[in-house]
Amino acid sequence: MKEPLNLKLLMLFLLKKIWILLCGTVLMAVLFGGIYYLKNYVFAPAAQYVATSQLYLTYADDVRLENVYINDYTWQTLADSDACIEEAKKNLSFDCSNEYLRDVATAGLESDVRLVTVTVTAESPERAVAIANAYEKAIQSLGERMVDVDEVQIFTSASTAVKKEWDNRTVRMSITGAVVGFIASLVILLFVFAVDDSVYLPETTKIRYGIPTLACFDRSGKHISDRQKKETEMNLNTVLEGKTKVFLSDISGPEGIESERMDFVKEQLGEAGKVLVLTEGILKNPEAAKAMKESDGVIVLIRAGAGNGKRIEEALAFLEVQEVRVLGAILYDADSKTLLCYQKPVKV
Repeated sequence: MKEPLNLKLLMLFLLKKIWILLCGTVLMAVLFGGIYYLKNYVFAPAAQYVATSQLYLTYADDVRLENVYINDYTWQTLADSDACIEEAKKNLSFDCSNEYLRDVATAGLESDVRLVTVTVTAESPERAVAIANAYEKAIQSLGERMVDVDEVQIFTSASTAVKKEWDNRTVRMSITGAVVGFIASLVILLFVFAVDDSVYLPETTKIRYGIPTLACFDRSGKHISDRQKKETEMNLNTVLEGKTKVFLSDISGPEGIESERMDFVKEQLGEAGKVLVLTEGILKNPEAAKAMKESDGVIVLIRAGAGNGKRIEEALAFLEVQEVRVLGAILYDADSKTLLCYQKPVKV
């Protein structure tokens, strides 16, 4: 039988593991924000300075501006050309390579077809201004050689350079990391919940294995509540009525429940427990199935939350083949807090 998704149990599981969600969220927020801050501020490259110049173009009288073919790409290409770079180097008082100038200087039309903007980004304000001034003269000289351009005037000459400021996105990166951490943690928890075959609730044995849970004990070996204690007494009286010999066997794992704990469980069953015969776990002592077959049946013990679903299925399949009648199950080591929260009615 396909077990339906228990949303209430899922919510309780997530609430119990909420610390994992919080840790995942905080960890990824610190990781994303921290890496961004370290990269862009602590271990950032040396400060850079930007100097800008503007040159004004005067076109020939017969040129209509709407038909001008000289565009932004033209000036970018000109600034990158060897001719422009060699012309600019003539106006510099220091030596530098052509590749260096290509990296630090650019030119283009930002908005108006008459204004060419030269931008230089260098490691010092003095060097940025010097290269910008050199490019002003180089572009002025080469620009005036264009057919459609009559004159290139220096409209605004670079005299100072400003420090390049980086957009501080540390907070935004931290928020992004927090979202990623929360979603990743949630997906992991949902996956763990989906593959977990443990039994946490008394009704799970009926839904999953077709066996009613007759009693449920917490980790101290006692009933979860007085109401459940009364229900256990009624369940056992009904199931054991008229029976003289019923085996009690753990199917949670190869070793089964410890003998002293098994005795304690039997004591908790009161008068009903007198007809029960204790035996080793069926997975540890499969030969016990012969005696069980000749008795009135067996009540199986199942450890809660032990990830033992496959072992339980194996044991029940074995008992079915051996034609042993399974009367019910007793769930032990249950989480009392989870059960009490689960049993509370949902207020709408």
